[in-house]
Amino acid sequence: MTTTTLTRINARNEGDAREWSVCAYMGQPRQKHDSKAYDKDSDVVAGDMRISVKASAFSLMAGSLCEGLTDFDAIWNLYESKTHSNAFAYITKDFIMYMMTLAEFKRFVYEFGYMERESEKNGGAMKIRCRKESGKMLKWLAAQVAA
Repeated sequence: MTTTTLTRINARNEGDAREWSVCAYMGQPRQKHDSKAYDKDSDVVAGDMRISVKASAFSLMAGSLCEGLTDFDAIWNLYESKTHSNAFAYITKDFIMYMMTLAEFKRFVYEFGYMERESEKNGGAMKIRCRKESGKMLKWLAAQVAA
C-alpha cells in the first residue's frame, strides 16, 4: 500500500472532487463521477492502472448487482471476479490517498465492511458497505503503509 496527499480539486460534490483529484494526480482528464459500471470500466485509467476511487461510507457495489446474494464472502467473491479495476484508491476527508492492490483492498473491506440492505426504493437487496471514516480506520491504513 502506498500513500500520497492529493491537491483537492473543487467540484460540485465530494465524489467528483475525489475522482478529479486522482485524475489530476495521475495526469488524466476528468471523468464524470460514478459514470462507469465497476465490471465494465474503472473510475480512473492511467497507463496499465485501472483505479476504483472510494471514500468514506462507500458501497462496494449496488445491491441490485449482487445477484440476490446475502453472504459477505459470496458478495465479495462476486465483486472480485467481476471488477474491472486492478488498483483501489481510498481518499480520506483530508485528501490523503491510500493506493491498494486488490488483495490489500480485500483486507480493508473485510476489516471495515458490513452487510446492509438497500432501500426498498432501490430494490432492497443486500450489499457490502464500508464504515464511515474513523480514527480507527486511519490508524489501520497508516499501519498498512508502514508494514
